[in-house]
Amino acid sequence: MMGDYVLQMKEVSKSFGGVHALKEVDLNLRKGEVLCLVGENGAGKSTLMKILSGVLTPDKGEIILKGEKMSIRNPAEAYRAGISIVHQELIQIPSMSVAENIYLGRYDTKGGFISFRKLVERTEELMEKLDIYFDPESRLSTYSVAQRQLIEILKALSYDASIIIFDEPTAALTTDESELLYKIIRRLKKEGLSVIFISHRMDDIFAVGDRLLCLKDGEVSGEADVKEITVPEIIRMMVGREFSREQKKEREQTKEVIFSVQNLTNKKLQDISFDLNKGEVLGIGGLIDAGRTEVLRAVFGIDPCGGTMFFEGKPICNKSPRDAIANGFSFVPEDRKDQGLILMADILSNVELNILKKVSCGGFMIRQKETGMVNSFVEKLEIKARNIFTRVGMLSGGNQQKVVIAKSLSSEPRIVLLDEPTRGVDVGAKAEIYSIIETLVANGVSVIMVSSELPELISISDRIMVMREGRMTGIMDAKEATEEKIMEMAVN
Repeated sequence: MMGDYVLQMKEVSKSFGGVHALKEVDLNLRKGEVLCLVGENGAGKSTLMKILSGVLTPDKGEIILKGEKMSIRNPAEAYRAGISIVHQELIQIPSMSVAENIYLGRYDTKGGFISFRKLVERTEELMEKLDIYFDPESRLSTYSVAQRQLIEILKALSYDASIIIFDEPTAALTTDESELLYKIIRRLKKEGLSVIFISHRMDDIFAVGDRLLCLKDGEVSGEADVKEITVPEIIRMMVGREFSREQKKEREQTKEVIFSVQNLTNKKLQDISFDLNKGEVLGIGGLIDAGRTEVLRAVFGIDPCGGTMFFEGKPICNKSPRDAIANGFSFVPEDRKDQGLILMADILSNVELNILKKVSCGGFMIRQKETGMVNSFVEKLEIKARNIFTRVGMLSGGNQQKVVIAKSLSSEPRIVLLDEPTRGVDVGAKAEIYSIIETLVANGVSVIMVSSELPELISISDRIMVMREGRMTGIMDAKEATEEKIMEMAVN
């Protein structure tokens, strides 16, 4: 039986410019409990956690920690109160070592100098305790996004916190790395630590969750014990309706090859060859670092490569993204915030980046043409924003992703490259992105899509190409594909 509440947030409210982000939200957390916080993007989850971690102050409400009313005015006060957070967006210094990042600002000094030996020892002790091993003295920039996520988890746990918030921690992790995280959380729970776990992935919820709290439009829409709830019931709480990812509609396969790659090779890819048909979705599966993203980057001209590419039977050379766009390609990158968007700019400025010549004359922008074009994309893709002059950084993750897609479609591409297009978005936004893909292929556009979600890969693709260690291990018809077959090709 779990003990009394270690944390209570009562009637917490927060508004931004007259828009209610939170409306009298209650949250209760017990000692040794994993509370899963769910809801669509924009539901208020991050705002609530920013208040708890001292980034924001509430307009109304109170925080009671271990029976005492608290006023958490900044992150330093949150850390001192025993509250630590693993952010979805990594806050790290790549040029510094693993140990320096974990204990940033908390170095042991002797005679005014940092004791790096002591720093390394503390890091090794922390890693041994949690069964996560990296070279403490190695530079952070040498690690992948997934590995850096685990290092960020180590940093959060280094504060000796009693409450740890995980914000979408598995978004960039492989299945094995996710299982390691689950193991860590179960261990923390046994030691009496309390966890708030934010995730869109149902596997996460059922793997580690005890209770679930759902937010919708800034209000609590439901609460339940994880053992007593089903996936459809959770989704109903989140979106207010049933949701299921239906199998793709039967598409007419013309077998007309629109794009062909022969012997694509660079430092990370070895002899990749495949054909892409008109109006087809070619999925790319495999483990992280298998070369999936590298295929898209090479095709789009971001990374140099050898080999030959043919578009409609004619040889082409995408030496740069500019060449690729001119040749009828567009690219939606995996990391939308760093690679796909200018967060400080508005929707209008982001969407028109690829087509500045089309909406300008003599070096001057034609306002009527650019606003008309961008407004049409906002309407078609159902981007939820006050207007096209809304700063992209203020949008939810799902709407940011749709802005990236709008930008990629603005050049009227014949081939669209999608790298993890639904990563970090809620189930409602996923359904809308699937609908966008269906509309594209129905209009004869061809799609190459990387996805780590195998059910998604199977349900959206017509054929699936599997990668392993920079090599293509095979291509199969999606109708014959199973998760087991894909994984077998990915590891053997």
